Amino acid sequence: MSSRLWVIAFDVSSQRRRYRVVKRLRQDAVPVARSVFEGILTPGRLVNLKADLAQHIDPLTDSIRFYPACAWCEENILRIGVGVDRAQAADYYLF
Repeated sequence: MSSRLWVIAFDVSSQRRRYRVVKRLRQDAVPVARSVFEGILTPGRLVNLKADLAQHIDPLTDSIRFYPACAWCEENILRIGVGVDRAQAADYYLF
C-alpha cells in the first residue's frame, strides 16, 4: 500500500472532545500547530483514523479536515520559525 502525507486540521468546541481528538491523532501523526497535525498514512490507516475520530466529535459543532499532500507538495513544504519536522519526529532514535 502506498503511503501519503496528510495534513489534518481540526476545530473542536469542547475541551474534553478536543483532548480525545489530539490523543488519537498523536498515535498516527505529529503536531505542527495547536490544531494541525501531519502524518504519513496508508489508505487503511486513514480509514481507521477517520472512523476513530468521528466517534470523538459532535458533527453539528466540530470539524476535522484531511488535506492530502502530493509528493511534489511534500518536497516543497516551506517552514518558517519553530516546529517539528516530520523527519525529526520519529518513534525511535539512533544513538
